[in-house]
Amino acid sequence: MLSTATGVPVTTDTLFQIGSITKPWTATMIMQLIDEGNLSLDTTIAQVLPGLRRLGVAGTAEQVTVRHLLTHTSGLDGDVFTDTGRGGDCVERYVDLLADAAQIFPVGAAYSYCNSGYVLLGRIIEVLDDREWDASLRKRLIEPLGLTHTVTLPEEAILHRAAVGHQARPHDEQPVPAWGLARSVGPAGLITASAADVLAFARMHLADGLADDGTRVLSAAAAISMRQPLVKIPGIATGVTEVGLSWRLADWDGRRVYGHDGSAIGQNAFLRRRRLGRWPRPGMRPSRRSSTCIRPTLPVTTSYAGPLTTSRGRRSRSAGSMTGRHTASSAG
Repeated sequence: MLSTATGVPVTTDTLFQIGSITKPWTATMIMQLIDEGNLSLDTTIAQVLPGLRRLGVAGTAEQVTVRHLLTHTSGLDGDVFTDTGRGGDCVERYVDLLADAAQIFPVGAAYSYCNSGYVLLGRIIEVLDDREWDASLRKRLIEPLGLTHTVTLPEEAILHRAAVGHQARPHDEQPVPAWGLARSVGPAGLITASAADVLAFARMHLADGLADDGTRVLSAAAAISMRQPLVKIPGIATGVTEVGLSWRLADWDGRRVYGHDGSAIGQNAFLRRRRLGRWPRPGMRPSRRSSTCIRPTLPVTTSYAGPLTTSRGRRSRSAGSMTGRHTASSAG
């Protein structure tokens, strides 16, 4: 059900907060900007955000690159959830406050899950596109993919059949008192979407950048590069061993899969997919040659058409839980 308080059932068009599964969406837009020649993986923060006062300790902005941010190896404190308001400048204001962020290890020295790094990526998108991150998300991904049940703001979500979060056990029959995370951390975890829309995004990546209708959303080279293993990471989730350009790579009984997990306030999501072969012609839908699993949090219980399963998920205790609490590992 959408909420234990109302008893309204979940349907196939229900929206869930997907938390950090937002990160691959932000990363995809960064890769589009690279495709367009506006950026590179080796562009530094100082180069693309010249107005930034400082980033953590002195000299960090001149060292941290787009690649570091995508792979969680910037060394910046990732557990920064500063609420800078609901205005269109909230991401910019959040990034300005990163001047005081802690540097927990030298740039590039280790992996540590970093929400603040993805907000920085969102700010890069805003500057290069000259519009808010939410607007770029609509123009670059939601509209080209033909998505009709993907939003970022609560006033948009209430126009749909939206699920609310629930407390952790043993109080899991009680809805949480808050809707979601602050808008300022949007690029790291604010998307609310139906399972079908998340699967459409996943199919685009499985098809190396092609939407279901054959529209080229991302270059094949960029899509493939996003799922290549770049940095070994600690066991933050079952079977996860490495990270690519946002995608986490895992081993399932000897089978290579990639995906991401996400947590918001009282909601969790889980996405994994695997290429089973190559498609014989461009534009062919990948659903017959791929395997995709997405699991939203409960107490919602329902079945969906297509390659989707649902089961009981763990619940978030706080905004900080979307980070997974980060043991660092060597990036070598």
